[in-house]
Formats: sequence, C-alpha cells, structure tokens
Amino acid sequence: MAEPVSLGARQFWPALAAVLVIALTVSLGRWQLERASMKEAQAENFARQSRLSPIHISAALINAEQINYRQVSARGEWLPDDLVFLDNQVRQGQVGYLVYMPLRLEGGEVCILVNRGWVNAGFDRARLPVIRTPRGSVEVSGVALIPSMHFKELSATYREGRIWENITIERFAKWSGLKLQPTVIWQADDAADGLARAQITPDSGAERNLGYAFQWFALAVLTAFLWAYYFFKKKGSVDEE
Repeated sequence: MAEPVSLGARQFWPALAAVLVIALTVSLGRWQLERASMKEAQAENFARQSRLSPIHISAALINAEQINYRQVSARGEWLPDDLVFLDNQVRQGQVGYLVYMPLRLEGGEVCILVNRGWVNAGFDRARLPVIRTPRGSVEVSGVALIPSMHFKELSATYREGRIWENITIERFAKWSGLKLQPTVIWQADDAADGLARAQITPDSGAERNLGYAFQWFALAVLTAFLWAYYFFKKKGSVDEE
C-alpha cells in the first residue's frame, strides 16, 4: 500500500511560497481580464454614442453618464485665467501638455471644462506655453468624456502651479471655485489656435490587457509545474533513501 504524500518541514516553505505566487499571479491575471472587459465595453459605448446626433450643452446641469462619448457642442466664453496643463503627454515622440480651460456657458454661471488639445512643452519647463485664446462668445464642438479616476499618484501633491499630474472635475472645481458640468469636452473643431486636438478613438487597447493576463496565468502554471517537479523529485529521493 502506497504511503500518503506529506509535506516535511523542509518542503513546507517552498510549498507556501508557490501557493502565494500562484494566488498573486492568478489574481493579477483576473484583474487584467476585468480591465480588458471594461475597455471593450467602453469602446462599444463610444462606437454606439458616436453614431448619435450631436447635442448642445447649455448651462442647465446634465447627466454625464447619458452623454459620455457623445458628440456635443457648447457656446460660451473662455476663462483663460483658469487655464491648467496636464503633464507628461507624449505625441509623436515629443513630450508636452494637454491644455484644459473652462468655458463659461451662455445663460448662467455654469462652466464646462474643455480639453483644448496638445502643446509641446519646450525645453524650459519654467516657461509655460502661451495659448492663443479668442475673446467673446465662441462655439466649441467635440466629444463629451468623463475623466478617468483610475490613476496612481506617488504623493498627495498632484500639481505644481498650473502643471497638473492628474485632472478630475472635483479637483478643478475646488481649485477654481467654478460651478462645473460633470463632464469634459474634448475639443475637435479647428479653432486655428495652434493646438493639436487630442483624439478619442474606439480602439480600446484591450488586446494589451489580454496579453498581460496570459503572461500572469502562464507564470502561475509555470510556478505550479516547478513546485510539483521539486516536490515529487524530493519525495522520490527520500523514498530511495
């Protein structure tokens, strides 16, 4: 009758380490699958919303979820004193900023934050780019997008003056003191302001997350195989003795 397989003291810690590694890699793989699923859903929502007729955003507060990824327009006046720059934005191999500026909507004091586009940061970060901004009433068109809350920050300091690491509507409203619509317009029309419009495309990038998930699951399988090989090899050596 074969003896039951048991773990000795010298085998316990390698087994525990293997279990922890497998649990961690499987968890990371599942997280990447969830990210891929979320991105695919976002891409489908973008494609569906972009086919709908554009809507006009007025000073009346909107439901941001209902118009997310929707083609929109708004009329109002730029507030250049509340301009901010989103840092570390790469375009065609060059580092720059995304330019965010509020637009005070006609008919009230409500504003909407607009991503006006990309600008080169230049060599001297102490000197911020000068952004050409038309005066008076302007019409802005683009895509409505709720800013992502999925980001990591190394410290509680998320901005240095007008250069921001991450932008949320809540942060901007608190900093500026403005009453804001709960979404951002990514401007798409040509305003001859020298800015390169930031593009929103239906390409989800989910394939990259699926690739990461495969790597994590493969590492889990490899860890299980190596542990099993180590365990049964040790078991065979003990039995021979």
